[in-house]
Amino acid sequence: MLTRIAFRNIFRNRRRSAITLLVIVAGAIGLILFGGYKAHTIRALRESTIRNRLGHIQIYKLGYSKSESQKPLEYAIDNIAEIRRAVEQDKRVTMTAAQITLMGLLSNGEKSETFIATAVEPEKDRLMGSQRLLSGTNLPLDEPDAVLLGRGLAASMHAKPGDYLTIMTTTVGGSLNAVDVRVAGTFTIGVKEFDDRALKIPIKGAQQLLQTSKVEKLLVFLKETDDTAAVHGDLQKLFAEKSWALEMKEWSELAGFYHQVVAFYNGIFGFLGVIVFAIVVFSVANTIMMSIFERTREIGTLMAIGTTRERVWRMFLLEGFVIGMLGGILGVVAGAAVATIINHSNMMLPPPPGYTVGYPLKILMQRNVFVTAALISIVTSTVSAILPALKASRMKIVDALGHI
Repeated sequence: MLTRIAFRNIFRNRRRSAITLLVIVAGAIGLILFGGYKAHTIRALRESTIRNRLGHIQIYKLGYSKSESQKPLEYAIDNIAEIRRAVEQDKRVTMTAAQITLMGLLSNGEKSETFIATAVEPEKDRLMGSQRLLSGTNLPLDEPDAVLLGRGLAASMHAKPGDYLTIMTTTVGGSLNAVDVRVAGTFTIGVKEFDDRALKIPIKGAQQLLQTSKVEKLLVFLKETDDTAAVHGDLQKLFAEKSWALEMKEWSELAGFYHQVVAFYNGIFGFLGVIVFAIVVFSVANTIMMSIFERTREIGTLMAIGTTRERVWRMFLLEGFVIGMLGGILGVVAGAAVATIINHSNMMLPPPPGYTVGYPLKILMQRNVFVTAALISIVTSTVSAILPALKASRMKIVDALGHI
């Protein structure tokens, strides 16, 4: 009965109710769009960070993470083939990729630049898709002395595909070693600071340069990111059974930038929620307060014929709830429609700070984002009706009946 009365009272003044609903719907749309954008950005960043660079799990020799040694491959894995076979037996694992990180000097005969190189298995690196090729080709499968140069490093060295350069670094024994390499291509990952020093070389070529057969780490890639913790635990048991002196880190421990972005977006989303809360509170409270002023004699009549103050309070509180519910439903529908339009519009956003490449604007339509927007609309609207409802229930019958 009260719900029916609340619906009728809301539409007594349709213009005012429509404006209030419009405010609630606009707030819900804003929450849905930003929440979906945040969810898509975080998921895309997580997956690109994992599948293009870190892997889901990284395996090292025991002591690697605590070592501060400057000697290359002092903590290196020597039985890599055996470890790889054991790890890849898990059906949740899609592949493993060995890597070595090394630093040194790159020279064209006239000038030299420092580089930070990642030694990779060319076929695995192609599957990872960890860079965007700008010119030339990817690393050949059977050419250990080919390299890829980051865009900035290639520009600094005036190098193009087909040119020959010399790279020099320290071997595992501590001596200097140099080798001539052919530039197979240039690439970028979109981060200027990285592109200015980045170099990729086949792992066989790096091992020849470093005079070793060991590798620094083994990256493990899974079918599903949600399986990371479970696979980590199973691998720990496997390594203990085989008495392998190894340690592991999950991607989350290595992705500092990812966690900074998540914290940043969560802060913005929370601030946006506070703004929407304040706007809806004032809008709904004003609507119900105006309704009370217009219906003062009606309220006095209701209480004169025996309606309790509690029932009057619940009646106006229910009006706030109904407005919020209608606004939440309309906001969810409108938010889904706007998100769908944006996802099909192929809109591009400018590059973020530190990047050189923009990215498409996409809204991830998740159930929890829609539920959150609807709940905020309903709860905020209901809360904003509490004080006006109390004011209505505390009116004196005589004064209310005599109100003009």
